[in-house]
Formats: sequence, structure tokens, C-alpha cells
Amino acid sequence: MSINKILVPLDGSENAEKIGGWVAGIARPLKAEVVLVTIVNPDKIELPRSTAEHGHPIPGRAGQYDRPGIETSGALGGATGIVGGATVTPGHGGGVEHAPGFGTQILDSIMEQASAYAERESDRMNAAGVKSSSKAIMGDPAEEIVNYAHQIDADLIAMSTHRGSGIARGMLGSVTDRVLRSADMPVMAVHPASLTAFSGSQGQPETIVVPLDGSDRSAGVVDLALEVASAVGSEVVFFRVVQFPYYGVTAIDASYFDTGYAVSQQRVEADEYLKQFKDKADEMGVSARNLVVTGSPVSRLLEEVKSLPRPLIIMSARGESGIKRWVLGSVTDKVIRSSGLPVMVIPPTKDD
Repeated sequence: MSINKILVPLDGSENAEKIGGWVAGIARPLKAEVVLVTIVNPDKIELPRSTAEHGHPIPGRAGQYDRPGIETSGALGGATGIVGGATVTPGHGGGVEHAPGFGTQILDSIMEQASAYAERESDRMNAAGVKSSSKAIMGDPAEEIVNYAHQIDADLIAMSTHRGSGIARGMLGSVTDRVLRSADMPVMAVHPASLTAFSGSQGQPETIVVPLDGSDRSAGVVDLALEVASAVGSEVVFFRVVQFPYYGVTAIDASYFDTGYAVSQQRVEADEYLKQFKDKADEMGVSARNLVVTGSPVSRLLEEVKSLPRPLIIMSARGESGIKRWVLGSVTDKVIRSSGLPVMVIPPTKDD
């Protein structure tokens, strides 16, 4: 597959806006279009109580919803749904329930401001040399992100793993988590720590790490990884973990024996397995090397990537037999939550 169109959801948070600059660094060399989408979640908007009364305006401070720059808590699916600079906090003086206007007018106003916000971010991306467009949609954030990705034939969804300070460290934002588990296209989850490192428009990774476990599913990400690496000039590290030495027990005396030889043989086989991908990279003119280590797949991967310059991890996810939706494999899930790095997750194909 190729990446020709990237969907970037924005919720008004600083992290969501930074990811636009990060994605620009990949989209530009790939000549990919970036579509920015803002989702207004109506379930998170507390409309004025009096809107239920037919045709009666809400008493309160005049012009509250006539000003540009209204922020409605949770409206865009984040910790706070920012559609401008001012703040309206439901339940406090001057909040939503004291604002004038009708419910539909308020929703329309929020949608207008959400659209303007996304358009401003799109203009910034166009100014950085990346073709970009924007859209504001009302609905459930996770569902609308996936639906709109299908509607525009997006090849990749890129979003932050944290929506705000209210999400505990190491946890995915609920919207990102749902998108990861329901989208049938690649999703790139970018940790806020990476957004700081990749801020602006210089988002190209210097290293692309491809963990492989010997399965056809994991090998299915190689072509995409090489495409990205070729476009942005990254080195590819094909990564394989072999098991720790283990011990066996005899049926007679329950004595244990070291089977370290089996590990040595696994390393030889792992090297041979990875060679095919290194050869393919060489044919494409992509700088690549193989790395085989012994130990726990997650801990060794996280340990090794720390020493690599600006890494992006591209890996597969585990399919769930018999259903269209998929769940993350334990390794993939832990890497996303614990690495603090951008991770591009490739879902299983229909045949997996």
C-alpha cells in the first residue's frame, strides 16, 4: 500500500495541533495530502436549560455566543474542546446555561467555530508546503474519525495518544484507543513526548524500526516501512527477538539441563529470516540493517530504540478471528502505551 492521504483529527489541544507539524514532515516527501478533521461531540455540550422552552431566549450576558473564540468543555472530544481562545465552563458563572440563544443556534455557532479552527490549522499546513484541507463534523469522535477516513479514502490516521492532562500517564486517550481498535487502516499513535521532539514541520524520523516475529502478518508491514523510509531518507532497522535460554526436566530424576544451544540456533535462523528484508531494502536503495536480540520482546525493543535517533516504530496488530474489528496484540499494545514514541500500527488483512 501507499500513503497518499493522511487524516489528522484535531481536538483543540496543544498536542493535537503539534501533530499536524509532525505529520507534515512525513507528508511532504511522500507528496501525501493531509486532511484535518475536527469532531464536535454533542453529548459533551451542556445546552442552556431554557432551550426546551419554545422560542424563548436564554437570559444571561448578551453576546456570549456571538463572540468568536468560544471554548466548550469536551465539545471536540478532548479534555476541553477548543474552538477559539475564550473559555466557557458549564456550571460556573457566565457558563453555557447562562448564555443567550437557542440550542440549535449554539450548536451551529460551535460548528462554525470548529470549522474555522480546522481551516486555520489547514492554512498553516499549506503554508508549510503540504497540501491540506479541513472539515468539521458533529458526532461521536471515534466513530466519525473512522467513518470519515473511509469517506475520503484515507491511507493513514495520525493522532495523539493523549488528549489532555486528565489522562493518566501511560494510558491512551479513549478516542485514540477506540480508533486503534476499530479502524481497518493504518493508525499512527504519536506520544506527546515525540510531539515536542518533532514539533514544527521537521517530522521526518531518522530511524524506522520494524519488529518482526516470523509471521506473514508481521512481514506485511515491510513494504510500507520501506516506502516511508525511501521517501524521508530514514534508516530501517529490522528487529527480531529470540527467546531466553530455557531449561528442561527429565522424567527420571527431575534434573535440569541448559538448552542454550537452541537459542544460538534461533539467532542463526533469525538472521537468515531478516536477511530477505535487508536484501529488499538494498535493492530499493534504502539504508537498512538487521538487529537480533535475546529476551522479552517488549522490554528489549524499548531498550534498543532508546539509542536510535528519532525512531518511528511500524508494526502489525493481531487480528481477531471471525469479526471485522481487531484487537491489539499484547506486544503492540504495550509498545504503544510504554515507548513514548510514535508507533504506526498496521491492522490485519481480511485473510489474517
